[in-house]
Amino acid sequence: MNAKKSDNKFMAGAHGARSHHETRKENTTMKKPTTMTDSNGNAIPIKYVSSYDRHRDAVARRIHARFVKGRKFLEQLVSDSIVELDKLSQLKETLGDKGNFSAQSFDGLIRVNIRQRYNIFLDERVAKARELMLGYIDRILSKVSESEAKPLRLIINEAFRANSQGFLSTSKIFSLLRMEINDPSWHEAKEILQDSIKPQKGKRYLSCDIRKRVEDDFTTIRLDIADCWPDSAPAAVTTEA
Repeated sequence: MNAKKSDNKFMAGAHGARSHHETRKENTTMKKPTTMTDSNGNAIPIKYVSSYDRHRDAVARRIHARFVKGRKFLEQLVSDSIVELDKLSQLKETLGDKGNFSAQSFDGLIRVNIRQRYNIFLDERVAKARELMLGYIDRILSKVSESEAKPLRLIINEAFRANSQGFLSTSKIFSLLRMEINDPSWHEAKEILQDSIKPQKGKRYLSCDIRKRVEDDFTTIRLDIADCWPDSAPAAVTTEA
């Protein structure tokens, strides 16, 4: 019995020695960095970096980590909410207009909405429509003065002017479609424009609205960092230099 106890004690001691050695080895591998990389990509020895610059770097990295964590949380929030609303919408026979869907709590104080945005694109046929509309302006110049035709010419040119992304303004194009001008070429141009319109699904938007009483209007809960500023400024945090 005594021999076995001695053996166990020896084994425990040997195990303890190995554990201590492994811990010490692990500690040697987790050395603190001896340099910091500056904005030019140079490795600067920490002893030459001021305490303020070291503290500034640490604060920036902590705040960045919070932003990354908050972004992931919001992405998961939106993803989970959309999945639940899509499942809920399948319980109804039909969806709302263009895939929009809304659901309220039983007491009517909470409302969640999901809205489908549609982008309107126009294909290459808009060039022909522009040519026909400007041709109409050139023809009526024999009947009216340039000063009278100029406003309509400006409206047409402005409607067919692409933005910095290369897209036309759909609101300005639709304003042309609403113009009632009794001319065959103008009617042809409008038909070409209508045929060139290609709606495509864009982003989906999620919102959550609340109210205290059913008589009140809903107020949207804004998940906007600019809207989450504290009402009172937090007390200044003192740090060692």
